[in-house]
Amino acid sequence: MSRVGETTERDVLTVAARLDLELTDEEAVAAADRIEALSGLYDDLEATPAGATAGDRDVFETTPHRPAEGDDPHNAWLWRFDLVRPDGSGALDGLDVAVKNNMGIRGVELTCGSRAFEGVVAGAHSAVVERLLDSGAQIVGATNMDELAFGPTSETSAFGPTTNPVATDHVAGGSSSGSAAAVAAGDVDLALGSDTGGSIRIPASYCGIVGHKPTYDVVPRRGFVAMAYSMDHIGPLARDVETAARGMDAIADAPPDADAYAADLGVDADDLTVGVPERLFEKHVSADVDRTVRDAIDRLDDLGATVQEVQIPELDRSREAWWGIAPVEFAATYATNGLGLWRRGRVDPSLAAAARRVRGATSRELGANVTQMLALGGALLETHGGSHYVRARNLRAELAESFERTFEEVDLLASPSTPMTALELDEFERGVTPPINWDTHPADLTGHPAISLPCGETDGLPVGLQFIGPRHGDKAVLDAAHTFEQGA
Repeated sequence: MSRVGETTERDVLTVAARLDLELTDEEAVAAADRIEALSGLYDDLEATPAGATAGDRDVFETTPHRPAEGDDPHNAWLWRFDLVRPDGSGALDGLDVAVKNNMGIRGVELTCGSRAFEGVVAGAHSAVVERLLDSGAQIVGATNMDELAFGPTSETSAFGPTTNPVATDHVAGGSSSGSAAAVAAGDVDLALGSDTGGSIRIPASYCGIVGHKPTYDVVPRRGFVAMAYSMDHIGPLARDVETAARGMDAIADAPPDADAYAADLGVDADDLTVGVPERLFEKHVSADVDRTVRDAIDRLDDLGATVQEVQIPELDRSREAWWGIAPVEFAATYATNGLGLWRRGRVDPSLAAAARRVRGATSRELGANVTQMLALGGALLETHGGSHYVRARNLRAELAESFERTFEEVDLLASPSTPMTALELDEFERGVTPPINWDTHPADLTGHPAISLPCGETDGLPVGLQFIGPRHGDKAVLDAAHTFEQGA
C-alpha cells in the first residue's frame, strides 16, 4: 500500500523548501489534503507490473562469473558468461559480442565501473541487448569501463585500469576501455561502447580498431545508465568496418536510404569530397599524429577523392560548450535518480532504484573524478542557476548549424581521432595532459555520426583517422571508411 496518502504538512513544507517554494501553513495543509485525495491513484500504480519481463526466452549457457586469474590479461572484463536467444537470427549470426557494463543485461550485475553500483542487477535487458540477441549474437560478457563513463583513459574504473593489447604498458583509452581491448585482443568479434565525449572513438584509436559513434538517437538507450543524456550515444567497436556495420544493422534503426548499413559497403572515391577542418589539427595534435593522418588523407586523394580545407569557426568554442553541458546533465541525472524526466519511453525500475541508492554513496564508494564532476555540475546547476548550461546549449546549436552548412559543400570531414597516441599508464594528468577528446567531442555535441579507423602507426602505436558525416549519414560514413580501409 502506498504511503503517499500519509504525506503531512511538515513533509510538504520540507519538499517546498527544497524547491525554493514559499508556502504558508494554510497552503501546506491544502497541499497535504490534495495529496491525500489523490493517493488512491498511487496505490493502484504501485499494484501494476513494474516493468517488462524481456529476456525470459534467453539462455545463460555459462552463468555470469568474474574472470579467473590469468584469463583476463588486459583487465577488459567485469563479467564473463555466454548468453543466447535460441530463436535469434540475423546480422550477427555466429558472432561473439561484448557489452559495456553500463547497459543492462537481465541477471547480470551492472557496476558502471563503480563500487557504488556493486550488487545492482538489471531487471530487464537494455534495448540494445534485446536487439543483439534478436540478431543472433552470443553475448559473452560485460566489459570494464571508466567509472560512470566519465574518463578518457580507463584508469578511473574502480576495478582497475584496462591495458592496451597493442602495448600493455599503455592505456586502452576510455571510457569504453574493456570493449575496445576485448576486440583488439581477439576475445570478441564485436563490442558495444558508449560515446559522450569520444568514449568509443578514443579507445578505438588507441587500440587500432574501428569504432563508430552513430547519429544521435539512431540507437535506442532504454536500459542504459546515462552520463549526459543529450550527448550519450551507443555504438559498435570491431576489427573492421564491415563487422561494425553489421553491428549497426543489429542495434540501430534502419538507415533512411538503404536496406542495411552493411549492404554494398563502399563508395567510389571519385564521388567523395572530403573537408579538412584545420582547427582539429591545431594546438594539441602531436606532430607524429598530424603527419600520419595527413598522409592518410593524401591516400584518399590518390584514390580519387576531392580534398579541400574547410573553415568551421564555431569549433573554437566547442570545448566550452561541452563542459557547459556534460557536468550539468551528469549532476541532474544523479539528482533525479536517472528517471529520464522529460523523455518518453520505458524505464527499467531496477535502474531507477539503483540510482536512488547510489545517491547515498560516500566518497569511499565513488571515485574522486566522479565526485568532482558531480560537484561541478551541481554548482553550475544550483549556485549559478544553469546560466552556463543555457549559453552552452546555444553554442552547440550554432556549431550544429555550421556543420550542416559545411556538409552542403563536402560529403565528409576528416581529422585525427585523438591528438596523440595511447598514453602510458599513469601518464594522464587532468588539466596538464592535452585534452584527449579534442577531436571527438564536437560530434557528440552536434549528434553527427563519426567513425575512427586505424590509418597507420607511430612508434609502434596505432593512429586513428576520424570521418564525420551529415546527420543520419551513418551509411555514408561507413561506406567511406570501408573504401579507405580497402584502398589503404
